[in-house]
Amino acid sequence: MVKIISFEGCVGAGKTSLTNYFSYELKCEKILEAYEINPFLEEFYAKSDVILETELTFLLIHYSQLKKALKECKGNFILSDFSIEKDLVYAKLNLDKRELEIFEDVYNYIISKVGIPYAVIYIDLSLNILKRRIFQRGRPYEINADPGYFKKYNDKVKEYFREYAHSKVFFFNVDDLELDPDSIKLKQIREKIMELIKNGL
Repeated sequence: MVKIISFEGCVGAGKTSLTNYFSYELKCEKILEAYEINPFLEEFYAKSDVILETELTFLLIHYSQLKKALKECKGNFILSDFSIEKDLVYAKLNLDKRELEIFEDVYNYIISKVGIPYAVIYIDLSLNILKRRIFQRGRPYEINADPGYFKKYNDKVKEYFREYAHSKVFFFNVDDLELDPDSIKLKQIREKIMELIKNGL
């Protein structure tokens, strides 16, 4: 059975960069979140009334990506820059009771089909570094949003993965992380991934 190791964390933490880096280094297949195809995202950040549409669309995008990757994977492991469990966290934060019931029905069906990640590498940033990363990314809808918004959501997501996640979760602070083969932090993350792969075979 194919197992997924996901990178999770706040906006700008480096999930995609690390997924790309280790996928190349370890010759492992990968899934990269297709956030840009969600047609409701900019309206969501602009406070338009498209919350349910935004959350369900992300969930279905992730489902489609996972279903395809699991079917086509030729190895034993896939690296991913998202965990589908975070979709549930965001839904609980953003949706009202009736909307959440609708979302959870779809979410539970999807989990029954594609499961959850075998493990999550949670990469964490301080608020000052988070602000810098958001600015460096240059996505207008993120730059114009209040950094406190991202901090609040990051704290809630981190709490979920620390206390309630069904995946195995391992935390790393990445304020000082550089994509340099000599980076101590990068070596620590690599060692954890290799340990997970070895134990999961």
